[in-house]
Amino acid sequence: MSDIAPKRLSDDVLAHNFSDIYPPLDSGSAHIEASRCYFCYDAPCMEACPTGIDIPNFIRKISTENIRGSALDILDENIMGGACARVCPTEVLCEGACVRTAQENKPVVIGKLQRYATDWLMKSGENPYSKGATTGKKAAIIGAGPAGLSAAHRLARFGHEVTIFEALPKS
Repeated sequence: MSDIAPKRLSDDVLAHNFSDIYPPLDSGSAHIEASRCYFCYDAPCMEACPTGIDIPNFIRKISTENIRGSALDILDENIMGGACARVCPTEVLCEGACVRTAQENKPVVIGKLQRYATDWLMKSGENPYSKGATTGKKAAIIGAGPAGLSAAHRLARFGHEVTIFEALPKS
């Protein structure tokens, strides 16, 4: 049992083990990358996005230094946008559909731009969402996975009382 003892790994080893494989964009890199977007009218990247985020719009807002607006565009459509920016297979979805891929073999790094915007909002400490006026309606959500949490968030914004039921214990 000694191999699961606390503090068996140093802080440096833990930091290394949990560091980002793909580091986030800094402000300058994000603006340069956003300027590469063509802001397509019938954007193939949007068609490829399973969450329906208006990708050209959130990227345009980054290019005009409206990072808060960019993050809100993302989170209004997908409250899990910050997590999705890290785990979504963008190389086969939105970035795979980016017209820059065919032209230059280098798409706009949409996932990194999404992370840049959502991280910016999280670092600001602002919570732009609040519970809506009470409707008196109740909703039960089965499962505290991404879909369940997203549904609960949306329903609460509409003012419904939400209870989440989860089979697994809280960790």
